[in-house]
Amino acid sequence: MYIEDIAQVYEEEELNFATDEEEQRIRFKMNTKVSPDVSFTARIVNETTALFTTILPMNIPEAKRDAVALYLNRANWGLLLGNFEMDPNDGELCYRVAGCFEENEPLADEIVRRMTYVGFNMFDKYVPGVFAIVYGNKGPVEAYEEIEAAEREAQAE
Repeated sequence: MYIEDIAQVYEEEELNFATDEEEQRIRFKMNTKVSPDVSFTARIVNETTALFTTILPMNIPEAKRDAVALYLNRANWGLLLGNFEMDPNDGELCYRVAGCFEENEPLADEIVRRMTYVGFNMFDKYVPGVFAIVYGNKGPVEAYEEIEAAEREAQAE
């Protein structure tokens, strides 16, 4: 798989992206329900792995990182595709998804789409809990339980 294979899917999606063929990387920004200017990177890591990373446009303040880390641990539990990560040194928060494929065989277009958009969807679901911790002084358990309760309500409707 080559970065051009992913770029073709993004062209079909009419995304405004930049390609760095030397680095085998694509970048773009997207507004989500919870945050504008969310960054995204798709990168070919090696002959059989692609990495899709969605990055929050703000870093978590140092004083809130431990609480956010506990919250993210709860959010990550049971996820089927991808996971949240936070750099403990600078507070960068991202959602990563790795795609594995056969050497010289591209991922199916629909798989590329799913791995691209899952991070944005997870941000919309779980970043409100991060914001509740950072700006609302909620604890990680309380923030997580509120997100899960809202999800149950939405599913019941």
